Amino acid sequence: MAIIVIPFWMNDRLEEEETGKKLSFCPTCDREVEFSVVKVRRKRTLYSMVTISTKELGEFLVCPSCGGRFPYRPPPEYS
Repeated sequence: MAIIVIPFWMNDRLEEEETGKKLSFCPTCDREVEFSVVKVRRKRTLYSMVTISTKELGEFLVCPSCGGRFPYRPPPEYS
């Protein structure tokens, strides 16, 4: 009887997608700047071919001047 071992390669990575811009005050730079709104997701790759989006980690404001990242909660949609 032979035992066959199949290696299981899996890789996690973070993927960022810019979803817009927002003018706001940066506490690090101490001035008003146009932030990029970035959505971050965790992606899992299996055998370097199949990619699955496993979890949305949230949205962040990214300052173009200092590179600071701040949590962002978008306003509720009105219907």
